[in-house]
Amino acid sequence: MLPNYLFIGGSLDYAASGVQLSVERNDTSFASVGQTPNQRAVATAIEGLGVGDSVYESLLLSPSARSAQQAFQQLSGEIYPALASVLINDSRYVRDAVGERLVEAKGTQGNGWIKALGAWGKTDDRNDTAGYTTSIGGLLAGVDGALDEQTRIGLVTGYSDSSVSMGSGTHSSAQVDSYLLGAYAGRESGAWRLSAGGAYSWHRADVRRDLQYGEVSARQKTKIDAATTQVFGEAAYRLDLQPLVLEPFANLAYVHLDTEGFAEKGDAAALKSSGDTRDAVLSTLGARALKTVNLSAQQLDLSASLGWQHNLSNTDSEEHLAFASASTPFLVQSSPMVRDAALVGAHASLALSRDMGLNLDYTGQLSNRETTHGVGLSLNWQF
Repeated sequence: MLPNYLFIGGSLDYAASGVQLSVERNDTSFASVGQTPNQRAVATAIEGLGVGDSVYESLLLSPSARSAQQAFQQLSGEIYPALASVLINDSRYVRDAVGERLVEAKGTQGNGWIKALGAWGKTDDRNDTAGYTTSIGGLLAGVDGALDEQTRIGLVTGYSDSSVSMGSGTHSSAQVDSYLLGAYAGRESGAWRLSAGGAYSWHRADVRRDLQYGEVSARQKTKIDAATTQVFGEAAYRLDLQPLVLEPFANLAYVHLDTEGFAEKGDAAALKSSGDTRDAVLSTLGARALKTVNLSAQQLDLSASLGWQHNLSNTDSEEHLAFASASTPFLVQSSPMVRDAALVGAHASLALSRDMGLNLDYTGQLSNRETTHGVGLSLNWQF
């Protein structure tokens, strides 16, 4: 009986002395059965590894196109470009916190604040890339003071723990610890309010890829160091429309991500990278509505916001990877970053005393294939 393999063929030679079975590599290339650009890219790279490489030989035994595609999906390392996109997206939380703080800041006293936050997101599958879910939890703290009646400056620091879990049969996940340090400033001039800030974040990611195809069962893992630098600014104009205050605003943020090279620990399927950089320029146009409610013994400040965020930069999410035993890289892509998204928010601030306030907020980033919802609880006090 001839072997039933996708990439191996055989022939029977009949002779007077008996029948001889010849088994050899057939003309079906690995890349020809790939369904997506990622599958075809990693398939071509595996083909180049050649006989004697365990990854190459594990693919030779594929019984069907479906089983080969499942192997390519797991071997491609798609989680790495996705992780870079997540780190850029997560940079928004410090911008949001600083923006909230400068809207709330009143008077010339010094202020301290601390905020606990959490958010959950989902990126849908596409025809050629895998979907994934994200989560983040963290703590931000800051202190600011007035230079004069119109100008306030401050410092912010924080820590967050985030995760990425990739679906579509990739069996990949990542956990990221991040530390942040930043500065901000705001100035009010009549009805205008201007603000600006910058932050630097250090990231340490633990990435794991589990391989489960054919007779292969293995785990590849690595630690990745990365850093995010961002600067941001906003201009807002206050319109007193009793009983509401309306504040149209425009803001702009530049985010730069620098990821160091890495080499996975595992077996022959381990991947490596020489590092990567990525930039994003994000603009937002929107408006806030603010209202103050005087309770019997306390003051409640309510606000809601709606904005349109537009990514002015390249939205492609891709990275060059290579197998540990190879020198030729291949290009792998994840779902591109969102070009346009709606930003929604709601905020409530309750004055606990003359010098202390408790704040609760919700933020959402909504697009047709990616959504993120977040909540925050913060406490601020004057000194």
